[in-house]
This record gives sequence, structure tokens and C-alpha cells, in this order.
Amino acid sequence: MEYAIIIGIDHYDKRALSGAVADAEAFAKFLTDMQLVSNPDNIKLLKSDASNQIVIGYEIDSAIEAITENAKTHRNETNRIYFYFSGHGIGNTFNNTALCMRFWPKMINHCISSLDYLTGLINKGIFDEVLLFLDCCRENDTMIKGLPPIGDWQNKVGERVPKVLVCNSTIYGKLSYEVSIDSNQKRGAFTSFLIESLKGDADTNNSGRITALDLKQHIENNFPTYALKYNKIQNGSASTDNGGDNIVICEVKKLEEAYNFEITFNRNSNVTLYNKNADKLRTDNVVTGDKWHYKLEKGNYVLVDNVSGEQKTIINFSENTMGYEQF
Repeated sequence: MEYAIIIGIDHYDKRALSGAVADAEAFAKFLTDMQLVSNPDNIKLLKSDASNQIVIGYEIDSAIEAITENAKTHRNETNRIYFYFSGHGIGNTFNNTALCMRFWPKMINHCISSLDYLTGLINKGIFDEVLLFLDCCRENDTMIKGLPPIGDWQNKVGERVPKVLVCNSTIYGKLSYEVSIDSNQKRGAFTSFLIESLKGDADTNNSGRITALDLKQHIENNFPTYALKYNKIQNGSASTDNGGDNIVICEVKKLEEAYNFEITFNRNSNVTLYNKNADKLRTDNVVTGDKWHYKLEKGNYVLVDNVSGEQKTIINFSENTMGYEQF
């Protein structure tokens, strides 16, 4: 059985964010749409808004306990749990991030420890696969560790040793950025990349599935280029334990269309598409709503508005999945 705890916090007392709640909602929708969590009731989505005081910490512990009790009734199955966080974060050590809760930084230690919560999930003795995705800064401050889970989280129950995958949006000591994915919404660069990766971009060998190892390599090899597209310097990281490389995260549908990239135009102009060798693929007049469909090889391409001079880099990470871009 599959479970997920998904946390998104925009509404901090100070240093509010714009895209963390949208990231959490998008990740929850992705898990549902892809049926990676087969029962929607098993997704615990905790998100802030202007009128509530979520998330202050105890809700996470309550969600973990409720999921654990349900998982015990499925102990003969392979139990997987996703733990996703988008918000502010502080790097405590190379493998521990203090995840900032709602009242940070007014309450400077209002944080939870990613490492302690990971350890607590491992020690529950009921999960076979534990997947952590953390979209937050990791600027280092060794004085802030973050609180552990409530209860007896340090003592292991049972004999199960879960496979583990941990993905961080940035390396220790560095920032994580929100970017304008479209004109209406800011999003975490990493979460946007992560979702597209798991929709198929990380299946670089066209195997029809994405393993934790595939995702690790895709993050390391391609996320810096994706971030640079938004003028950000950001390097994600991923690590596995206990055979975590072998986790099959999801299956990928084979591409059925004759093309693998769709460009939608939001302008009335004349546009040229250049390939990675700076050769012209097409020059044409476009109007708002026009779409170009292409079978693109893996690599970088550039769209140029020949009237305004505006340019946009598009990246095709995989020839085997559909990519979309607006210009």
C-alpha cells in the first residue's frame, strides 16, 4: 500500500513564500493522477493559508501515526511512504535539514529534523520503501537542528529494513529557488523538475519505468541546466540506502504521438526555432494559440522572436516523453 505526507508552507510570519503551497498541491495531484498512491485517502496534504496556523508540527506526527496504523493492516503488502516538504529550510549537517514550520523565524527553533523524521519512519517497522523529497534552502546553521518526532522514534520495531531514497532540491549550504513557471504562478524549480522527471524525462533509456537510480542520475546530470533556464544556479542532490537504487518509483507510458514536443505561442509575431547546432528548424509567423509540434532529439533549443528579439531556451531531456513549452 502507498501513503504520502505532503507539506507546503507559504505563510510564514516573516519571509513568506509564493510557491510552496502550489508545489505541495501539484505533487499531491501528480501522485493521484499517476496512481502512485492508489487510495486518495492515504494522502495527507498539510498546507498553510492566510487564515490557518497549519503547519506547526503536531499535524505531521498525527498524520504519521494514522498512516502507520493503516499500514499495519497491510503488513503483507509492500508498503511505501512518500514524505514531501516545500517551504523554508536550514542545513544543519550534510544529511540533516531543519524543515521550518509555520512560526519560524519568529520562533527561531520552530523546525523539525528531516533526519530524525526519516529515522522515525524507518524504525516504524511497517514500511518497505521510504521516499523523501525536500524542496527548501539548506544554508548552513549548525545551531538549529530541528525537533524530532513525538514519541519513541529512536527504537526500531520489527525486522523490516526499508529501501530509502532522499532527494534534496539543493546541496548543503546552498539556496533553493522559486521561479516563474508561467505568468500566473511561482513554483519551486526543483518540484517542477521533479514532477516532469517522474512523468518520463528521467526514463532516459526508454525502459518504460523510472527507478530511484534513474532519478538520482537525472537530477545530478540535468537539474542544473533546468535551473539555469530560469537564470538560477542550483544543484540538487539525491542519495539512497539499503538498496534504494532499485526502488521502481513509477511506470512510464510509451509515447504514442508522432512528435515529442509541443510549443504553444502567446504572441503575434515572427518566430524562429534553432536546434542545438544553431541550425534553423523553422521560421514562421505565429498568432496567440498557435502550436508547433516537433520530434526533437535530446538537447537544448532556442526560440527567437524576430520582431522583439526575445529569446527562450527550451530543453528536451528525453526523446521518449512529451515536452511542453510556452513562448
